[in-house]
Amino acid sequence: MASKEKAATIRLAIDGMHCANCAANIEKHFRATPGVVDVAVNLANNTGQVRFHPDEVSVDELLHVFDDLSFTAELIAEDAPLVDEKRRAKEAARAAHDRRVFALSLALTAAIVAIGMIPGWHMGIGSALAGLLTPDPTHVQAMFAGSLVLLALTIPVQFGCGARFYRGAFASLRSGSANMDVLVALGTTIAFLFSLYITFLPVITGDWTSHAALQINEGMPYYETCAMLITFVLLGKILEARAKGATNQAIEALMNLTPPIAHVIRGGEEAEVPLAQVVEADVVKVYPGEKVPVDGIVTEGETEVDESLLTGESLPQEKRPGDEVVGGTQNTVGSILVKATRVGADSTLARIVRAVEDAQGSKAPVQRLADKIASVFVPAILLISAAVFCLWFFAVPAADGQTRLQQALLPAIAVIVVACPCALGLATPTALMVGMGKGAQMGVLIKDGYVLESLCHLKAAVFDKTGTLTKGAPQVSACTLDAEALRMAASVESASEHPLARAVLSRYQEQDGRPLLSVEDFKAEVGAGVSGRVDGHEVFVGSEVLIDGKPAGSFTFVDEPKPDARRTVAELDERFGVTSFMVTGDAPEPAMRVAHEVGIAPEHVFAQVKPLEKAACVETVRREEVSEGKKGVVAFVGDGMNDAPALAAADVGVALASGTDIALDAGSVVLMHDRLLDLIAALRLSKATMRKIRQNLFWALIYNCIMIPLAAVGILAPALAGAAMALSSVTVVCNSLLLKRFR
Repeated sequence: MASKEKAATIRLAIDGMHCANCAANIEKHFRATPGVVDVAVNLANNTGQVRFHPDEVSVDELLHVFDDLSFTAELIAEDAPLVDEKRRAKEAARAAHDRRVFALSLALTAAIVAIGMIPGWHMGIGSALAGLLTPDPTHVQAMFAGSLVLLALTIPVQFGCGARFYRGAFASLRSGSANMDVLVALGTTIAFLFSLYITFLPVITGDWTSHAALQINEGMPYYETCAMLITFVLLGKILEARAKGATNQAIEALMNLTPPIAHVIRGGEEAEVPLAQVVEADVVKVYPGEKVPVDGIVTEGETEVDESLLTGESLPQEKRPGDEVVGGTQNTVGSILVKATRVGADSTLARIVRAVEDAQGSKAPVQRLADKIASVFVPAILLISAAVFCLWFFAVPAADGQTRLQQALLPAIAVIVVACPCALGLATPTALMVGMGKGAQMGVLIKDGYVLESLCHLKAAVFDKTGTLTKGAPQVSACTLDAEALRMAASVESASEHPLARAVLSRYQEQDGRPLLSVEDFKAEVGAGVSGRVDGHEVFVGSEVLIDGKPAGSFTFVDEPKPDARRTVAELDERFGVTSFMVTGDAPEPAMRVAHEVGIAPEHVFAQVKPLEKAACVETVRREEVSEGKKGVVAFVGDGMNDAPALAAADVGVALASGTDIALDAGSVVLMHDRLLDLIAALRLSKATMRKIRQNLFWALIYNCIMIPLAAVGILAPALAGAAMALSSVTVVCNSLLLKRFR
């Protein structure tokens, strides 16, 4: 059997989703499409991700899935600009249209409520209109005329402002599912038709004089119920959209870090060019106070650049010709020319934004509960509503002044409109969006919803030593050379790029301010040291220093632990009960020294481990620390350079962004500021986000568990039920927004 082509992924911008059932319906149709591996639709930001085998199904065929659905979708290109002005304009136009529709609905509803509910208004207006046709109208004729006014005001609300619910309901039923639109359209239509029956009862009976035509609710229709339901739901959708927009403010802030234009030097002339038109190898001029538009290399000029976005370094970093700069960082004091090396979707910032967007579109395992409930929610509500109608109609005697139909119909309508699948659908994705966006702002990039939830169950953390627990740059801890010998040794080492050479130079600069001496006949001997002629003397610098063949002293080198390493290990243990391990290729003696300094127990140290063997150490820790049948997660923390196998083998791979490109690809969690303590922040953020998700699911479920019975027993009127339904999803989103306060 031929092997399948590697699965590809596309991202979609989806229009027309209103509730969890909409998202579930799209996922159901995609999963039924041959060649689709997986699909995740995010109701909170109206996007979808589809993994598929290109040799079995094409992108065009995937887009055609929407032909049979009530939604439209367009492909989000891989090279799409960070700030998609087209999508923004489309969303802004839709929001403006929704506000206009709501304003019209609100104005008409206010008039309907005033006429229908303020004592005397309905009868007064009806009498005045009926009096135009007959000099002495009957009470029934006056009521009929007043109801016609209400009908004329209600029709634009029901079928104009509420048209979106009919379109959505029809398309949803056509595709074999039922969504929130079905509930709203069905509930308001039943109320409207019942009101229509009450209005035209005198015409049906032909009785314009007796009170027989006023036997149902004294001849008062329920048009205000229809109008208020639609208006409240429209208001809820506007508030929900606004709140959903706020969940994405963090990612918007990242997107806006790059300027919209760049000063490009072409043909010796400087021109302002839209950022999307800058190509690799273009030379860009960056003025003081401007943001660097692209990743690149400084070719001319000197300045200081604020890189706190990526490194967390509060002080600006000096940049000279040959130094790298990253798009989105802030130029401060000098003008520089930068040769673009990465532009558009390849830039570091674009990759970070894409990683966050992909993570926000993923699903945490806890969402499975909400998805299962949402898949049967609307049919279940319709069955409950039918049962409520039958109980009221057949089992409960009619109250004074009411018919059995009237008495049964209102609770059934209330049950239909109070039920809210939206809150369930928004419970998980809104919290994920806010939590992951907040993490990105803090420099903690969590790349998947599954990983976010997994972090909550962390039991053990395996740390790489060099560059992760330690600074990764050796330092001279002891020196037995006199001042002149140290000067000669440093002079020879100045011609070497070896890390130990930099350590010797650093020690000399701290200890002696004199200029270095010139070096002749420099040679480097691999694994031994370096040599050269300095001021007429033959100088060899290795583990010992020899001048003219005689010992002159020695250096002791040490790789110091990072300042926050010990605190990180301690907090993992004390606050979260996480056991720390260390793995290194070093010999046992230096490994044990570092472990002792950072607080890792000797029995938790793996020494003399080759890079490809680190994954086996992770498996060993998993067997020892995670009891069989219990939830438990093992994380590997590395610098992303040579730790890819171990990062992949761990349940959660945490990469420090020492090498940003590699770290972005290697880790499922990336600590962008290169601080170990950010692992604690990632763990706290994970727990805070999962806590919000559980709260949201609780409120969404408890809301329906309380409101549906209240509606069923007749305590909750249909209009109030509509308001409660509209506010429930807004409440869930606002609860998620509280994550923005996370520190």
